[in-house]
Amino acid sequence: MRNRLLSKQFGAAIIASSAIFIGACATPTGPAVAASPGSGTVQSIEMVQEDARNGVGLGTVAGAVIGGVLGNQIGEGSGNTAATIAGAAGGAYAGNRIENSRRQPSDAYKITVRMDGGGYQSVVQRSATGLSVGDRVRVGNNSVTEY
Repeated sequence: MRNRLLSKQFGAAIIASSAIFIGACATPTGPAVAASPGSGTVQSIEMVQEDARNGVGLGTVAGAVIGGVLGNQIGEGSGNTAATIAGAAGGAYAGNRIENSRRQPSDAYKITVRMDGGGYQSVVQRSATGLSVGDRVRVGNNSVTEY
């Protein structure tokens, strides 16, 4: 009985670590931003489609947990552990695919700024309200704001 309890606890730990591991494997899709805040002048503003179908969300994590729990019901010992891992990985993959198929791309603005230091920074953000080419702006914290 004690071995079965330890096996269940080990299985739960495997599920949690698998969800974290799978999440860490995702490709980040955030906007391009300056390494440090700075100021500059807006060179261009263009509308782009922000692809919201990448990354790890609730569907991936929920799929990993559900798949791991279902996999944990199969077999005993090392077979149970293997089934738990396979269930978590398969569930995470299926959950991610379902979630990504339901997300739609959204409108965003790519704002290119000529920095005071001479370089260029491009930031993709959901709104460009109040910004025009030639405006003095500050770049930082994943956004461009009026200066």
